[in-house]
Amino acid sequence: EEEEAEAAVKTRWGFAFVTIIIIFSVAFESGVEVLREKVPEDLQEVVSALLEELTTLGFLGFAFFITTVPIGGGESLIERASMYSLHEKEALQELFEGLHYLVFFVSLSFIACTVLGLYHFHWTGNAAWGRYEQLANAKCDEDTRAKQLTELMTLKPEEWNPEGSLWKEWCKPDHVSQAEYLRIRTRFIYSCEEPKLSQDFPFHTYLQKRASEVFSGMIKITALDWLATWLLLSLFFGVVQEGVTADRLLALYWFLLIMIMALTILLQAKIVWVKQQLVPRLPSEMQSSARLSQKLVGAPVYKDQSTFNSSTYLPKGTPPEIASFLKSAFNYRLGTKHERLFWFSSLGPSVFSHLTRLSMFWSIISLAMLLSHHMPGVVHLGTRLGNIWFGYLFFVVIIAVHVIAIGVVYVSARLFTLCTSIEQITDEELVSEVVRDQKFQKCQKAIDMLFTLNFYMQQMKWLEQQAKEEAAGAVTHGATPRSAHFEPKSEEEKKALAELEELFNHFDEDNSGNLSPHEVGELLATMGTRLHGKELDNLIKLMDKDGSGDISLDELANVMLSRKKMQSKDVKLSDVAEDLFRMFDKEGKNEISLEQMFATFGSMGQNWSDMTDVKNFFDVLDADGGGTVDRDEFMDFIADVEALAK
Repeated sequence: EEEEAEAAVKTRWGFAFVTIIIIFSVAFESGVEVLREKVPEDLQEVVSALLEELTTLGFLGFAFFITTVPIGGGESLIERASMYSLHEKEALQELFEGLHYLVFFVSLSFIACTVLGLYHFHWTGNAAWGRYEQLANAKCDEDTRAKQLTELMTLKPEEWNPEGSLWKEWCKPDHVSQAEYLRIRTRFIYSCEEPKLSQDFPFHTYLQKRASEVFSGMIKITALDWLATWLLLSLFFGVVQEGVTADRLLALYWFLLIMIMALTILLQAKIVWVKQQLVPRLPSEMQSSARLSQKLVGAPVYKDQSTFNSSTYLPKGTPPEIASFLKSAFNYRLGTKHERLFWFSSLGPSVFSHLTRLSMFWSIISLAMLLSHHMPGVVHLGTRLGNIWFGYLFFVVIIAVHVIAIGVVYVSARLFTLCTSIEQITDEELVSEVVRDQKFQKCQKAIDMLFTLNFYMQQMKWLEQQAKEEAAGAVTHGATPRSAHFEPKSEEEKKALAELEELFNHFDEDNSGNLSPHEVGELLATMGTRLHGKELDNLIKLMDKDGSGDISLDELANVMLSRKKMQSKDVKLSDVAEDLFRMFDKEGKNEISLEQMFATFGSMGQNWSDMTDVKNFFDVLDADGGGTVDRDEFMDFIADVEALAK
C-alpha cells in the first residue's frame, strides 16, 4: 500500500512537472511571437540571432544535464570524474550544479539585454535620427534648402569637439548632434557616385538597416569570442587554483566588473574620437584655399594612424608560407585612411566590432554571476558598511552598474554603425537596396493616389452627367453619388461583387445594410488589406459620400472594385493620368497648381483642402518646388511609376 501511495504521489508530481514545462514553453513561444510583432522588419534579424544564441545556451544546459545522468544504472560522467580526481562521488556535483545555474541566468540576462538593445536601437536612437532626417527633407527650392541646411549645420567654436573628448560627447546639447548628423548626411549624398543619390535619399533608413546588421552581429557570439572568454576565465582559474574561497572569488568578481567598465568606456572614447574625424567641416571652418572647391560640406580630416605591421606580432622565424596564410585567413591588407582610424589597418573595424561584442557578452556573464552566485556576498559587504537595507540597496546599485555598462556598449555600437556606413566603408549594395525601396514606395503611393484621384474624377463625371440629366428633367434634383447603384460591367466584376456582398453580409450583424468603420477595417483585413489609423480613416472618408459615418454595400463596391480594376494590368496609368491632367488644367495652360487641384475637387461641394494626401502627391510631382507642374513633368513621373510597377 505504501508503494502504491508513493507511486501515486510520483505520478501526480510527474504530471505537475509536465504541466509546468508546457506552461513555460507556451509562455516562451508567446513571448517570441509578441517580440516578432512589436519589432520592426529591419530588426527581425536581431530576434533570429537571439533565438540562435538561446539555442546554443540551451544545448550547453542539456550537456551539463547529460553529465549528471547515470550511465547504465551506474555512475554518471561527473561522478566518475569526481572519483578519479578527488576520490569522492559528490565532490564535483555542486560545481556542475553551479555552472548549470549560471548558464540559466546567462540566458535570462541575454534575453533582457537584447530587449534593452532593441529598445535603444529602434525607439531611442531611431527617434533622434528620424527627427534630424525630417529637418533635412523640408520641402523647398535648392537655394533655400542649402541656406537652411547651412544654418542647421553651423556650430560655435566652443561647441566643436575636434579632439573627440568623451566628456564633451556626453554633455553636448541636441542641436550639436543634429548638426553632426546633417553634415554627415549631406556629405554622404553629395559624395556617393554610384548610385547617384537625390536630396530626399532616406539616409536614416540606410543607417537603421546598418544598425540592424551591427546589432544582430553583436548578438551572434563567434568562435573567437568564445576563445577570448575562455582565455579570460583561464586567467581567473589560474589565480584561484591554489585555493577557492568566497572572499577570493568575490574579489576576482570586483576585478572583472572594473575591467568590463573600463573596457566599455575606452571603446566609447575611441569610437567618439573616430566619429569626430569623420564629421565633415563647413567651408567657413576650412582654409580659404579650400573654400571655393566645396559646396556645402568638405571632406573629413583624417589623422594618420600608424599602419599595423603583422610581422611584429608573429614570432621570429615564422615561415613566410605561414605568415602569408595568416594574412589571407584574417583578410589582412594595407587599410584605407578610414580603416586605419580604428588601428590594425584593414582589420581595424573588425577588431573593434569583436571588442564591442565581447564587452557586451562579458557584461552579461558578469550580471549572471552576480545574480546566481555573488548576491549573498555583495549584500553582506553592503551590510557591513551599513545595515541589511543598505546591503540590498548596494546589490541593486551593482545591477544598475551592469545596465549602464550595457547601455554604454549600445551607444558605442550605434556610433560604430555611423562610422562604418559612410565615406570609404560605405555599403554600396545596401545603398542600392534602399534606393530601390524608396522608388518602390514612391511608386506604390503614387498608384494609390492615382486611384483616389481617378475615383473622384469618375464621381465628378457622374455629377456632370447628373447635372445635364437634371437640366433635361430626367433625374431628381439633389441626387448624390451615394444613390447610384454599383453596376458590374463584366463577369469578373459580377463575381467580385458577389464575394464582396457575402463578406459584407457576414460583418453586417444587425442587418442594417451599413457597416461601421471598425467593421470595414475587419472586412478589409479578411480581404488581406490591413489598414490602421490614418490610412483606414482616409479610405472610410473616400467611401462615405454623405458623411453619415457608415458604409453601404454600394459605397464599398464603388471604391474597392474600382481600386481592384485600377491595379489590374488592363488599366494604363498613363491614360488615367491624361484624363486627370485635362480635368485639372481647365484653362488649357498646360500646367497645373495645387490650388487648381483643390478648386477642382471643391466643385463637388466638398472641402478637399484638408486632403494631405493630395498635397503630398503634388509635392512629389513638383520636384523643383516651383509651385506648378507642367504636362511633361506630370506624364514623365507617371511613366516612371508605370515602369516601376511592372
